[in-house]
Amino acid sequence: MNDLLRKLSALAAMVVLCAAVLLAADVRITPVVAEDRLYANFAASAAFTDDVRTAVASGLPVTLTYIAEVRRSSALWFDHTVAATTVASSVKFDTLTGAYQVSKLRDGSVHWAQQTQKEDEMRLWVTEFERVPLTESSRLNAAGEYYVRVRARDSLPRGFSLWPWGRSEMSGRVELPVSR
Repeated sequence: MNDLLRKLSALAAMVVLCAAVLLAADVRITPVVAEDRLYANFAASAAFTDDVRTAVASGLPVTLTYIAEVRRSSALWFDHTVAATTVASSVKFDTLTGAYQVSKLRDGSVHWAQQTQKEDEMRLWVTEFERVPLTESSRLNAAGEYYVRVRARDSLPRGFSLWPWGRSEMSGRVELPVSR
């Protein structure tokens, strides 16, 4: 009985680890250092799901929110968040004109807005961000191990869930090079 329980526990742990690896591949991240600042370029094409596409096509405004973080790895405790930035892209489809209105928000204010009638173009605009400012590179200790993590979620309403940790998210992670 103990042997069976141990095997089931090991199998469950492997399933959880495999799921974590698959989820980590949802967002592609490229860190960029320029002008003594650390920026992140990222793309989360998997964030534009069939549910999101259906909601947009119906004329419902949809917002995709991304949280980009610089974190310092810790061997003994939880990783420390050095800096975090929240960006979002919002899209609304005008069913009369067939045009998509896309806005990109940073820290709650619109910093870019554009209109298109091409769905592929709109999809790129809402799932890709360039030069998202994270922190001054001088704040990072050269001896530390850092990584950039980006989490994404949509604004679609979900049904009631007993799951205590909220809605599903997707994420990606990339280690920062040692020499900064």
